[in-house]
Amino acid sequence: MRLLRAWAPALLAAALWLGSAGLEYAGRRTLSGPVRHMLSLVAPETIPVGELTAPAPWGVVMAGLSCVAVAAAYAVILSLVRRRSPQPGTGPTALAAYWFCAVAAGSVVAAIPVLAELVVALRERSVPFGLASEHLVGVAHWGLVWGWAPALLALALDMRQDGSRPAHRRRASAVPAAAVLVVAAVGLLIAAPQADAARQAAIPTGTAEPEPAPTGTPVPPVALGEWQIDPLWCTTGQLEFAASPVEPALGSRAMTVTATNVSDAACVLESYPDIAFSDPVTSALDVRIDHGGTMLNDDAGPVRIEIAPGSHARTTLGWGAMSTAGREGAGWLHIAAYHGAERQMVQVDTDITGGAVTVTAWQLRAG
Repeated sequence: MRLLRAWAPALLAAALWLGSAGLEYAGRRTLSGPVRHMLSLVAPETIPVGELTAPAPWGVVMAGLSCVAVAAAYAVILSLVRRRSPQPGTGPTALAAYWFCAVAAGSVVAAIPVLAELVVALRERSVPFGLASEHLVGVAHWGLVWGWAPALLALALDMRQDGSRPAHRRRASAVPAAAVLVVAAVGLLIAAPQADAARQAAIPTGTAEPEPAPTGTPVPPVALGEWQIDPLWCTTGQLEFAASPVEPALGSRAMTVTATNVSDAACVLESYPDIAFSDPVTSALDVRIDHGGTMLNDDAGPVRIEIAPGSHARTTLGWGAMSTAGREGAGWLHIAAYHGAERQMVQVDTDITGGAVTVTAWQLRAG
């Protein structure tokens, strides 16, 4: 009875943790727009999609370790909450306390890689990357949405308990769960780099069509300078770019560029795109790139977005109408997801001959 009382709610929490991750991922692949957003409110992302979709066996390993960790964390926290009362909990107060155990357990598991990243950054005196605070918020949201189920089960088991078990035995029941949590946390920290390496190795290199050779001053394949790149950001092989036709309006021009994740792994963008232009014979044009809103879109600045396989991000380019008298407008857009990545060439038909072009930061595109 003691094991059942300690672990049954924890195992239910782990099942809901995995179920929420599965539903959220299914929504990414099959839904779009408001329906997908509504599903994400009911089934938040508990296991990062990059871990869930890592090549075999790492996807299963990461999901399994994550479930074990959340079950152990829930069992530890539940035991500590029960310890505060000499009698088994009853009523709304106990239900609320047990409900909060799910919020705390999810936050503990999500904080494991964050704490590891901070430790590494402090040791190397570098800027920490990948502190995905939105994921911490998401798992806390999961606890609020689904924490009632293990809480009700824990409360029901409490009502069957006679309350005679000494407090020191209740304290002792948290020790095995804490040991399991430590083992699962260490396992996650060891397996995560392996899963990431397998995910990167699975990204297709692609067989892109050869780009035309420049006849004048070429556009550099990578933006000049030294750039700090987050290892979670999308690689060149993961994204394909496409440009919309130019939209004219009242002396202004705008064009939307879409980046599609063509790989089997999710990736992250948190930047402005790297943009350059060349004329139809691929001689570089002297165009100043500004960051900000356009006539089609406001610009909220760089926001961390995760692009699931098959999903899209977009950026909007805007500029004033230019004269092409005696000159040819830009026929090639050279674009990378961020400064420091390799640029890809996209054929365009524009009146850009110089001047300034404004570009927005990457945003998720529905559908």
